Amino acid sequence: MSRRRRRSASPRPAGGRRRRWRLPRLSRTAWIGLGVAGVAVLIASAALGSRPEATEADAPVPPCPDSPNCARLRVPVAETPLAVTNAVHQAFSGVGDDGGLGAPSAFVPTEAGALAAFAVGPFEDDVVIAVEPASRGSVLWVRSAARSGWSDLGVNRRRARRIVEAVAAWLPPGALDLDA
Repeated sequence: MSRRRRRSASPRPAGGRRRRWRLPRLSRTAWIGLGVAGVAVLIASAALGSRPEATEADAPVPPCPDSPNCARLRVPVAETPLAVTNAVHQAFSGVGDDGGLGAPSAFVPTEAGALAAFAVGPFEDDVVIAVEPASRGSVLWVRSAARSGWSDLGVNRRRARRIVEAVAAWLPPGALDLDA
């Protein structure tokens, strides 16, 4: 006959103390493996997130924070600032193909660009588009940033590039170097 303790029907053991919850017993290599896997997930989420691509301090769009959920692009354009601003407004006007942008939840055209907000489920992203004159044409600035969270899995970087492509569709061929 084995000597096993019977569990009582009461939620507390006979001594009046509750048993503390303990981590499952795993070998040292299993714990190290779990730790390495956790670090790999954190590194992958940071690497897949958007990164700022322009670092000029005097840019007309705000800088990106240290978190990887923001993208900021600076694209030289061989057109006048007025033509580029009109192309920005046309890209968001809903006329023709939207370049895969989707409809913004809010859009405010400005004299030198635009402000927009995009919502995907509970996640909202803010987009700032600015056009400034340059020695040869103008410069298009696009900043897309998540309002909350740490990583966006590259969504803002892809959105910023799609905005540049949509604006390029409204400009003459060759006015914008999309490979830059």
